[in-house]
Amino acid sequence: MARILFIDDDPFTLETMMKAVQVFGHQAILASNGQEALAKVVEEKPDLIFTDMALPDMDGLTLLKRFKELSIVSEIPVIMLSASPELDATELALAAGAKAYINKPVRLQALLDLIQEYTTS
Repeated sequence: MARILFIDDDPFTLETMMKAVQVFGHQAILASNGQEALAKVVEEKPDLIFTDMALPDMDGLTLLKRFKELSIVSEIPVIMLSASPELDATELALAAGAKAYINKPVRLQALLDLIQEYTTS
């Protein structure tokens, strides 16, 4: 079972992601903004992080940089999510250390494939 942190300011997206991963035996940890995510990542030490690029208190790239600065979480894979499929944003996210960048709405199979890829040793 993987512990997965989902960060998004849309409650519907968080609920959908949570239900999807729980069906497959994973634990969902939810945060609705960057500050909450920073606290939960230290507290919960997830195996994988999915974060939206646009959060109310900081953008996803800033949050990714903050994660990388925390030594206890710097190696946790981060997947960026966005509703806008801009090539520049994809390149920036990958250059900043994201493992992948996927567009919303997220397909269930894509979500499960990424979870398996980044949580199976």
